[in-house]
Amino acid sequence: MKHLINRLIAIVALSLFPLVGQAQQYTGTSGLAHIPTGEMNHEGDALIGAHFLNKAMMPDTGFLYLGEKYHTFDYYLALTPFSWMEMSYVCTERRRAINEQTGQIQWSKDRYVSIKIQPLKEGKYYPAVAIGCNDVLTTVFFKDRPDVQLYYMNVYVAATKTFTFSGNELGMTVAYRRFLRGYNAKWNGIVGGITFRPSFFPQWRLMAEYTGNEFLLGTDVLLWQHLRLQASLKDFKYANVGLCLQFNLLGKKYRY
Repeated sequence: MKHLINRLIAIVALSLFPLVGQAQQYTGTSGLAHIPTGEMNHEGDALIGAHFLNKAMMPDTGFLYLGEKYHTFDYYLALTPFSWMEMSYVCTERRRAINEQTGQIQWSKDRYVSIKIQPLKEGKYYPAVAIGCNDVLTTVFFKDRPDVQLYYMNVYVAATKTFTFSGNELGMTVAYRRFLRGYNAKWNGIVGGITFRPSFFPQWRLMAEYTGNEFLLGTDVLLWQHLRLQASLKDFKYANVGLCLQFNLLGKKYRY
């Protein structure tokens, strides 16, 4: 029954949300649904968004309640101050104990900062290359403390090359990612994905990716130049959806 509900959510989401711009949207930084790319958001872009996270997308440690993983959500503020740098601040909701007086579940927040830098922009014969880190502050100051949990900490390098034919755009990404804590080791190593933008609606993107442990299909779209929507389906049965508002602080306008 749960699998049926997840499939129905995914079908509705994928049919309503043709595909969100170019954000790895649950962190606010550019990428596919769950892996980074060598591409960047536009200089001056500011994003405010939230994302529903299926429990199948969550780390195996730190997001357990009564011994079981649970669905949750996060929200973020992201900024691209320069064409070669992105950064975001993300809060993910965590269940804690039940309040004995009210009987309600208490929640706390896991907070982290992500930074992404692009040392090489895409050229005619070579890909765009980016390096990045999630939970960067904890990684720098507390990575050697075993009592500090780094649920989302990872470092990566990603390369993306796009090809255009008949006005359509095909993107190919290969990345290497490393999580510091062993409980996320299933997502370590070589990851990658492909994207497709049709010429008749370039704001719409289709994507397929391999995360190191599972496959994801996804779609996202930029509507009215400000509203980004995204939906993805992990292993063809676990749905994740998100949305954000995007504004360019430099007053620039882009198709996607």
